[in-house]
Amino acid sequence: MAFGGCDDDDDDDDNDEKAAATEAVKRISQDAPTSLPANVPDEVLRVTLGGVEYNLRELLSRPPESRPSAHIVAAYQTVSTPADPPPFGTRDVAVLPDSTREAPAAQVYECRQNASDFAWAFLQPEAGLQPITDETIPALEKLVLDHFRYPAGIDFGPPTGTPPVGPAWRVSAPLLDEGSPTAGQTLFIGSVEATVANGPGNVPLLRLANVARIDRGLPSEVFSRTPSDGTQTGYVLRLNTAGGITPTTGCDGTSDMGKRKRVPYAADYYFIDVFTTP
Repeated sequence: MAFGGCDDDDDDDDNDEKAAATEAVKRISQDAPTSLPANVPDEVLRVTLGGVEYNLRELLSRPPESRPSAHIVAAYQTVSTPADPPPFGTRDVAVLPDSTREAPAAQVYECRQNASDFAWAFLQPEAGLQPITDETIPALEKLVLDHFRYPAGIDFGPPTGTPPVGPAWRVSAPLLDEGSPTAGQTLFIGSVEATVANGPGNVPLLRLANVARIDRGLPSEVFSRTPSDGTQTGYVLRLNTAGGITPTTGCDGTSDMGKRKRVPYAADYYFIDVFTTP
Protein backbone atom coordinates (compact mmCIF):
# COMPACT_ATOMS: atom_id res chain seq x y z
CA MET A 1 0.00 0.00 0.00
CA ALA A 2 1.31 3.43 -0.93
CA PHE A 3 0.83 6.42 1.34
CA GLY A 4 0.83 10.04 0.25
CA GLY A 5 3.16 12.31 2.11
CA CYS A 6 4.06 15.25 -0.12
CA ASP A 7 0.91 17.36 -0.18
CA ASP A 8 1.81 19.35 2.91
CA ASP A 9 5.32 19.90 1.59
CA ASP A 10 3.94 21.06 -1.77
CA ASP A 11 1.60 23.49 0.00
CA ASP A 12 4.47 24.82 2.07
CA ASP A 13 6.57 25.32 -1.08
CA ASP A 14 3.71 27.17 -2.79
CA ASN A 15 3.21 29.40 0.25
CA ASP A 16 6.92 30.13 0.42
CA GLU A 17 6.98 31.12 -3.25
CA LYS A 18 3.90 33.31 -2.87
CA ALA A 19 5.44 35.00 0.16
CA ALA A 20 8.67 35.57 -1.77
CA ALA A 21 6.76 37.13 -4.69
CA THR A 22 4.80 39.40 -2.34
CA GLU A 23 8.01 40.47 -0.61
CA ALA A 24 9.63 41.24 -3.97
CA VAL A 25 6.72 43.57 -4.80
CA LYS A 26 7.17 45.36 -1.47
CA ARG A 27 10.90 45.74 -2.03
CA ILE A 28 10.37 47.44 -5.40
CA SER A 29 8.82 50.37 -3.54
CA GLN A 30 10.86 50.19 -0.35
CA ASP A 31 14.16 50.29 -2.25
CA ALA A 32 13.11 52.85 -4.88
CA PRO A 33 15.15 56.02 -5.49
CA THR A 34 14.33 58.93 -3.21
CA SER A 35 15.23 61.66 -5.71
CA LEU A 36 15.00 62.33 -9.44
CA PRO A 37 17.96 62.46 -11.85
CA ALA A 38 19.61 65.87 -12.02
CA ASN A 39 18.97 66.36 -15.74
CA VAL A 40 15.15 66.44 -15.69
CA PRO A 41 13.91 69.69 -17.30
CA ASP A 42 11.50 71.88 -15.36
CA GLU A 43 8.88 71.58 -18.12
CA VAL A 44 8.41 67.91 -17.16
CA LEU A 45 8.28 68.71 -13.45
CA ARG A 46 5.70 71.50 -13.40
CA VAL A 47 2.30 70.39 -12.13
CA THR A 48 -0.78 72.41 -11.21
CA LEU A 49 -2.67 71.50 -8.05
CA GLY A 50 -5.71 73.47 -6.97
CA GLY A 51 -4.84 76.21 -9.44
CA VAL A 52 -1.30 76.59 -8.05
CA GLU A 53 1.81 75.55 -9.98
CA TYR A 54 4.42 73.39 -8.22
CA ASN A 55 7.67 71.70 -9.16
CA LEU A 56 7.79 67.97 -8.44
CA ARG A 57 11.45 68.12 -7.44
CA GLU A 58 10.65 70.74 -4.81
CA LEU A 59 7.66 68.73 -3.57
CA LEU A 60 9.89 65.66 -3.20
CA SER A 61 12.19 67.64 -0.92
CA ARG A 62 9.41 68.54 1.52
CA PRO A 63 8.85 66.65 4.79
CA PRO A 64 6.41 63.75 4.38
CA GLU A 65 3.86 65.41 6.64
CA SER A 66 3.78 68.58 4.51
CA ARG A 67 0.89 69.23 2.13
CA PRO A 68 1.40 69.22 -0.71
CA SER A 69 4.40 66.90 -0.78
CA ALA A 70 5.58 64.10 -3.08
CA HIS A 71 7.07 60.64 -2.88
CA ILE A 72 8.71 58.40 -5.52
CA VAL A 73 6.67 55.20 -5.41
CA ALA A 74 8.93 53.17 -7.70
CA ALA A 75 11.18 53.48 -10.74
CA TYR A 76 11.85 51.17 -13.67
CA GLN A 77 14.10 50.92 -16.72
CA THR A 78 13.20 49.23 -19.99
CA VAL A 79 14.46 45.72 -20.82
CA SER A 80 13.42 43.08 -23.35
CA THR A 81 9.75 42.09 -23.46
CA PRO A 82 8.67 39.13 -21.29
CA ALA A 83 8.75 35.66 -22.79
CA ASP A 84 5.32 34.74 -21.44
CA PRO A 85 3.31 37.76 -20.26
CA PRO A 86 0.13 36.92 -18.37
CA PRO A 87 -3.27 38.05 -19.69
CA PHE A 88 -5.24 40.92 -18.25
CA GLY A 89 -8.97 41.39 -17.78
CA THR A 90 -11.46 39.53 -15.61
CA ARG A 91 -11.93 35.88 -14.77
CA ASP A 92 -14.23 35.58 -17.82
CA VAL A 93 -12.21 37.75 -20.22
CA ALA A 94 -8.48 37.06 -20.46
CA VAL A 95 -6.67 39.04 -23.17
CA LEU A 96 -2.96 38.87 -23.90
CA PRO A 97 -1.17 42.17 -24.56
CA ASP A 98 -0.18 42.65 -28.19
CA SER A 99 3.60 42.47 -27.93
CA THR A 100 6.54 40.69 -29.53
CA ARG A 101 7.87 38.08 -27.12
CA GLU A 102 11.49 38.23 -25.90
CA ALA A 103 12.35 41.17 -28.18
CA PRO A 104 14.29 44.33 -27.31
CA ALA A 105 12.19 47.16 -25.89
CA ALA A 106 10.71 49.12 -28.78
CA GLN A 107 8.33 51.80 -29.91
CA VAL A 108 6.07 50.18 -32.50
CA TYR A 109 4.84 52.06 -35.59
CA GLU A 110 2.28 51.11 -38.22
CA CYS A 111 2.10 52.30 -41.83
CA ARG A 112 -1.20 54.10 -42.45
CA GLN A 113 -2.80 56.12 -45.20
CA ASN A 114 -4.16 59.63 -44.70
CA ALA A 115 -5.88 60.85 -47.88
CA SER A 116 -3.19 60.37 -50.55
CA ASP A 117 -0.28 60.33 -48.11
CA PHE A 118 1.33 57.35 -46.41
CA ALA A 119 3.11 57.73 -43.09
CA TRP A 120 4.22 55.82 -40.02
CA ALA A 121 1.86 56.26 -37.06
CA PHE A 122 2.79 55.41 -33.49
CA LEU A 123 0.97 52.27 -32.38
CA GLN A 124 2.27 51.16 -28.98
CA PRO A 125 5.24 50.61 -26.70
CA GLU A 126 6.53 47.08 -26.12
CA ALA A 127 8.96 46.60 -23.24
CA GLY A 128 9.80 44.67 -20.16
CA LEU A 129 10.66 46.56 -16.99
CA GLN A 130 13.45 46.24 -14.44
CA PRO A 131 13.12 48.03 -11.07
CA ILE A 132 15.70 50.75 -10.42
CA THR A 133 16.94 50.14 -6.89
CA ASP A 134 20.15 50.42 -4.90
CA GLU A 135 19.84 46.85 -3.67
CA THR A 136 19.24 43.54 -5.43
CA ILE A 137 15.66 42.35 -4.94
CA PRO A 138 15.40 38.66 -4.03
CA ALA A 139 12.79 36.57 -5.89
CA LEU A 140 12.32 39.24 -8.55
CA GLU A 141 12.17 36.44 -11.14
CA LYS A 142 8.79 35.44 -9.67
CA LEU A 143 7.30 38.66 -11.06
CA VAL A 144 6.51 39.73 -14.61
CA LEU A 145 6.94 43.45 -15.31
CA ASP A 146 5.92 44.97 -18.65
CA HIS A 147 4.92 48.13 -20.51
CA PHE A 148 2.40 48.16 -23.35
CA ARG A 149 -0.69 49.92 -24.70
CA TYR A 150 -3.89 49.11 -22.85
CA PRO A 151 -6.55 48.61 -25.54
CA ALA A 152 -9.61 49.61 -23.44
CA GLY A 153 -12.92 47.83 -23.76
CA ILE A 154 -12.18 45.34 -20.96
CA ASP A 155 -14.40 45.66 -17.90
CA PHE A 156 -12.40 45.11 -14.72
CA GLY A 157 -15.50 45.42 -12.57
CA PRO A 158 -16.11 47.87 -9.70
CA PRO A 159 -14.70 50.21 -8.69
CA THR A 160 -12.56 50.57 -11.82
CA GLY A 161 -15.07 49.70 -14.54
CA THR A 162 -13.71 49.96 -18.08
CA PRO A 163 -10.43 51.91 -18.10
CA PRO A 164 -9.60 54.09 -21.12
CA VAL A 165 -7.06 53.28 -23.80
CA GLY A 166 -3.54 54.45 -23.01
CA PRO A 167 0.04 53.56 -22.18
CA ALA A 168 0.08 50.94 -19.42
CA TRP A 169 2.63 49.59 -16.98
CA ARG A 170 2.10 46.36 -15.07
CA VAL A 171 3.55 44.23 -12.31
CA SER A 172 2.23 40.66 -12.23
CA ALA A 173 2.75 37.80 -9.80
CA PRO A 174 1.38 34.71 -11.57
CA LEU A 175 1.81 32.76 -8.32
CA LEU A 176 -0.96 34.91 -6.82
CA ASP A 177 -3.52 34.36 -9.57
CA GLU A 178 -5.82 32.42 -7.17
CA GLY A 179 -7.21 30.31 -9.99
CA SER A 180 -7.86 33.21 -12.36
CA PRO A 181 -5.21 33.94 -15.01
CA THR A 182 -5.96 37.66 -14.85
CA ALA A 183 -5.53 38.02 -11.09
CA GLY A 184 -2.33 38.73 -9.19
CA GLN A 185 -1.43 41.98 -10.94
CA THR A 186 -1.37 45.74 -10.61
CA LEU A 187 -1.91 47.88 -13.71
CA PHE A 188 -1.30 51.62 -14.18
CA ILE A 189 -2.76 53.49 -17.20
CA GLY A 190 -1.58 57.02 -17.98
CA SER A 191 -2.42 60.02 -20.14
CA VAL A 192 0.24 62.40 -21.48
CA GLU A 193 0.26 65.85 -19.84
CA ALA A 194 3.63 67.27 -20.96
CA THR A 195 6.09 66.50 -23.77
CA VAL A 196 9.69 67.77 -23.91
CA ALA A 197 12.07 67.06 -26.79
CA ASN A 198 15.20 65.08 -25.95
CA GLY A 199 17.33 65.45 -29.06
CA PRO A 200 16.59 64.49 -32.68
CA GLY A 201 17.33 60.77 -32.24
CA ASN A 202 15.27 60.07 -29.13
CA VAL A 203 11.60 59.92 -28.23
CA PRO A 204 10.63 62.86 -26.01
CA LEU A 205 10.52 63.05 -22.25
CA LEU A 206 6.98 62.83 -20.86
CA ARG A 207 4.88 63.51 -17.82
CA LEU A 208 1.75 61.39 -17.66
CA ALA A 209 -1.15 61.58 -15.23
CA ASN A 210 -2.85 58.56 -13.72
CA VAL A 211 -6.21 57.86 -15.39
CA ALA A 212 -6.70 54.33 -14.00
CA ARG A 213 -5.04 51.96 -11.61
CA ILE A 214 -6.21 48.38 -11.26
CA ASP A 215 -5.29 46.03 -8.41
CA ARG A 216 -6.40 42.46 -9.06
CA GLY A 217 -5.40 40.43 -6.04
CA LEU A 218 -2.10 42.29 -5.76
CA PRO A 219 -2.64 45.43 -3.65
CA SER A 220 0.73 47.14 -3.56
CA GLU A 221 2.56 50.43 -3.88
CA VAL A 222 4.43 49.63 -7.10
CA PHE A 223 2.47 52.33 -9.00
CA SER A 224 0.96 55.71 -8.15
CA ARG A 225 -2.63 56.22 -7.10
CA THR A 226 -5.27 58.87 -7.75
CA PRO A 227 -8.04 58.13 -5.21
CA SER A 228 -11.55 59.48 -5.62
CA ASP A 229 -11.32 61.61 -2.46
CA GLY A 230 -8.73 63.92 -4.05
CA THR A 231 -6.06 63.44 -1.38
CA GLN A 232 -3.46 62.07 -3.77
CA THR A 233 -2.48 62.49 -7.43
CA GLY A 234 -0.37 60.02 -9.39
CA TYR A 235 2.16 60.78 -12.12
CA VAL A 236 4.71 58.90 -14.18
CA LEU A 237 7.76 60.56 -15.74
CA ARG A 238 9.45 59.08 -18.82
CA LEU A 239 13.10 60.08 -18.52
CA ASN A 240 16.54 59.32 -20.03
CA THR A 241 15.07 58.32 -23.38
CA ALA A 242 17.23 56.89 -26.17
CA GLY A 243 16.08 55.88 -29.65
CA GLY A 244 12.55 54.92 -30.61
CA ILE A 245 11.83 57.73 -33.10
CA THR A 246 9.46 57.43 -36.06
CA PRO A 247 10.94 55.57 -39.07
CA THR A 248 11.65 57.62 -42.18
CA THR A 249 11.44 54.93 -44.85
CA GLY A 250 9.37 51.91 -45.79
CA CYS A 251 5.87 53.43 -45.75
CA ASP A 252 5.43 54.58 -49.35
CA GLY A 253 2.24 53.11 -50.81
CA THR A 254 -0.76 50.84 -50.52
CA SER A 255 1.42 47.73 -50.43
CA ASP A 256 2.96 48.98 -47.17
CA MET A 257 -0.32 49.70 -45.38
CA GLY A 258 -0.60 47.83 -42.11
CA LYS A 259 3.09 47.04 -41.98
CA ARG A 260 4.59 47.39 -38.49
CA LYS A 261 8.10 48.37 -37.53
CA ARG A 262 9.69 48.04 -34.09
CA VAL A 263 12.21 50.78 -33.31
CA PRO A 264 14.37 49.89 -30.28
CA TYR A 265 14.39 52.40 -27.43
CA ALA A 266 15.35 52.78 -23.80
CA ALA A 267 13.78 54.88 -21.05
CA ASP A 268 13.41 55.19 -17.30
CA TYR A 269 9.98 55.52 -15.70
CA TYR A 270 9.52 57.22 -12.33
CA PHE A 271 6.16 56.88 -10.56
CA ILE A 272 5.36 59.73 -8.19
CA ASP A 273 2.55 60.28 -5.70
CA VAL A 274 1.65 63.84 -4.76
CA PHE A 275 -0.23 64.20 -1.47
CA THR A 276 -2.48 67.25 -1.50
CA THR A 277 -4.56 67.16 1.70
CA PRO A 278 -4.27 65.42 5.09
